[in-house]
Amino acid sequence: MTRYINALLVFLMVLSAAAVYDMKYEAEIAAENIKQKQAEIAQAHEDISLLKAEWALLTRPARMRDLLERHKDILSLTPLSSDHIGTLADIPEKPVVPPVDAPVEQSADGSAALPHIQDDASLVQ
Repeated sequence: MTRYINALLVFLMVLSAAAVYDMKYEAEIAAENIKQKQAEIAQAHEDISLLKAEWALLTRPARMRDLLERHKDILSLTPLSSDHIGTLADIPEKPVVPPVDAPVEQSADGSAALPHIQDDASLVQ
């Protein structure tokens, strides 16, 4: 009986050693993946800073002024004046679109189908 117990314990010990080895191997793979992702993130940050520097270089006011002078016959731009700037009142209101399942009424002469619009007073009761 003791032999069976010892054999079972040895088997369980070998099985647990294999499980620990497998966990260690998976942890090493996960650590390598994390290192790779961190390197990709660092490269992306470097690319972003390079693109920001390039954007700052391309949008310098002196460069823009030179480009405007060079291509003013094609662009035909004019300086901004106060009448170019509008207010919110200048923007037209968005038209009311009735829902698809709204009830429809015919016009008096029968030429058009009009959506049925409820008053706000009838909604509050």
